Amino acid sequence: MTKHPGTNKDLALRQAGLALNLLVFMASIVVLVVVVNFFSQRPQFRTMLDATKTRAYALSPQTQQLLDEIDSSGEDWTIAVILVEANADRAMKRQVDEVLRRFTDSSEHITAVHIDPTNADTLDEYESLLAHLRLIYSDKIDAYNAALAPGIEAVKDYELFVEQRSGQLVDLRLNLSADDPIYNDFQQLLGGFSLRTQQIAQIKQELDKALREDETRPIRDYETARSILVGALSVWADELMGIEQLFAKWRAYPNVDPSIKELANSTNGQYERLAHKLIEIADPIKFLPELEIGTIGHQIERGEAAIVIGPEGAALIPSGQIFPQVQRRNQTGITFDQRFRGEQIIAAAMRSLLVNPMPLVVFVHAEKQSLLQRRKLNIDLVGPASILKASRFDIKEWIVTLGDRPTAKVGQAVVWIVVPPPIPLRTSFVPSNEEHALIDSVKQLIVDGEMVMLNVAPSGMHKFNQRDPWQTVALAMGVEVDTSRVIFEKQIDQSGQAINLRTARITEFESEHPVSAAAHGLVTSLDLPLAITKATSGPIGIEYSKAAVVKAQENRWLEDDWAIDPSTVDKPNESQFFAEDITVIATTQRNNPVTRNTQRFVVIGSSGWLLSNRSDVVNDMGGGRVALVYPGNYELLLASVAWLSGHDEMIAPSAISQQIQTLSGITQGVKIWWRWITVVFLPCAALLLGSLVWMVRQRS
Repeated sequence: MTKHPGTNKDLALRQAGLALNLLVFMASIVVLVVVVNFFSQRPQFRTMLDATKTRAYALSPQTQQLLDEIDSSGEDWTIAVILVEANADRAMKRQVDEVLRRFTDSSEHITAVHIDPTNADTLDEYESLLAHLRLIYSDKIDAYNAALAPGIEAVKDYELFVEQRSGQLVDLRLNLSADDPIYNDFQQLLGGFSLRTQQIAQIKQELDKALREDETRPIRDYETARSILVGALSVWADELMGIEQLFAKWRAYPNVDPSIKELANSTNGQYERLAHKLIEIADPIKFLPELEIGTIGHQIERGEAAIVIGPEGAALIPSGQIFPQVQRRNQTGITFDQRFRGEQIIAAAMRSLLVNPMPLVVFVHAEKQSLLQRRKLNIDLVGPASILKASRFDIKEWIVTLGDRPTAKVGQAVVWIVVPPPIPLRTSFVPSNEEHALIDSVKQLIVDGEMVMLNVAPSGMHKFNQRDPWQTVALAMGVEVDTSRVIFEKQIDQSGQAINLRTARITEFESEHPVSAAAHGLVTSLDLPLAITKATSGPIGIEYSKAAVVKAQENRWLEDDWAIDPSTVDKPNESQFFAEDITVIATTQRNNPVTRNTQRFVVIGSSGWLLSNRSDVVNDMGGGRVALVYPGNYELLLASVAWLSGHDEMIAPSAISQQIQTLSGITQGVKIWWRWITVVFLPCAALLLGSLVWMVRQRS
């Protein structure tokens, strides 16, 4: 074969060209990745894709149930969102807009209105919204105006009275000397009148401000006006009664200047009569019902709010709830999917207008400090309380050793959630005085016909042949709780080591009880789970239902050494394993001994399932999204509260737990199959594809 000149040179140039082409290609890839990453960090360029079967975000069963109720009533509702569009996070706004579309698509009786206070195009809708609110609350506004008018007039009359009496006292002061026995009292009285004149002028100014209605304040602040009048009239009445007593003392002095004694005698109970008049005017104002339109007006003033308007009232959703300010961490926003949270909040606001008043939930415990404030290691009730508040339940706390039992509104259902003492205290063989106070309080709640959720912790008293007093409390509810043993479970961790767990993870709630139905399919975590059975003795007429069970398996047993480090627990013997499923959550009910309705109880064999350090735990799902690890804990709480309060219609899986749906029915064989696919098949497929590409290129 003849070798042509320049062949080596052409080959070198060709190889150099291929190398350069490869470098340019790789550089282009790097530039493309950087550009894509740069723009993906900009919210205005982000979009969301729905991977569901219908490519549509679906409302939760609880919300759909609510909308069915609204459709059956045939009455119209409005969801108004007031927001400055330029200041809103676009991605979050799109999510909330999607929720609103689902509401309007699901019910022809719901209208969604978007209002931007800075946009003149929405001015007509804004005025229409204000007129709608005034119309709905017209009766209550008229009642407020009728009650406030005498109070405002009383302020003017009292101002004139003070001016007249102040001038009279100034004239009489010339008749007193410094050594007069009433000189100091007289000076204080005169100074008080002078100070009161200035205060009345300030009060009139604040009243005018509160009751002003213009562009900056579209709705009058009736609540502030009410507070000002009640406070001022009550204080003035007390002062007038004090002046009347002072004059009586002056009349008794033998050496008082005749002009002063004449003043004291001439009052003839005038100050006392005026005091009674002020009290009579203040009382109707004091007991005026709460007017939510005033709170709505406050939020509208700030330019951001969401308002749900029903046939008979309106509910305010603060902008911070529906459009929360996302905290930043390493320039990446970490937040819940706002579609689900927005749905939960809007549906709860609608529900609160149908159920008025919403039930009161009282957390009962004997801790020295509040559990509704964030504490170390999140051993508190901040998470559960926030979920209940978002669902529009009223929340209170009763520390039995520090205060009296809280009271509810007229006609308001009350649910009492008993929080047991911390586990370290339960290892003692003698309950503390605080625990005894808690036990006595819960027993009294049961006797009084109250609805109670009892959370039970294991006890160390059994090792000292002592009976746990909480077992007696549970017995009064118709159940027996074994607080001497805890359900343990042996599992294999990621490193292949066997570990002992004192936690029950429940996903399948197979009971037909409505509480179970709400949490079914969601992971629920119960720490230190205890066995519950129906009481063979106790109250008569108890209806008992299983709500959740721990299934019998060869890796589960009942352990009486529950307080020690689980890794040091000895291997269980045959007698510790259980062959039948164990109930860990039970509900009971009976005829109420106080009223004619039904008294309901929920007993949960776990002490810390409700605390924030367990119920509020989240997983980072990527893309700046997080989801609850144990969504069933919150669903169990919401469903239990609804059932205990007698509002069975509120029981259904809510939006808060719909963010991550668990996969069920996955057998061990399926798991092994998918491990082979991910570990072996996919790498081999990539290698095979690369080999094919190489072979094709070689042939060409």
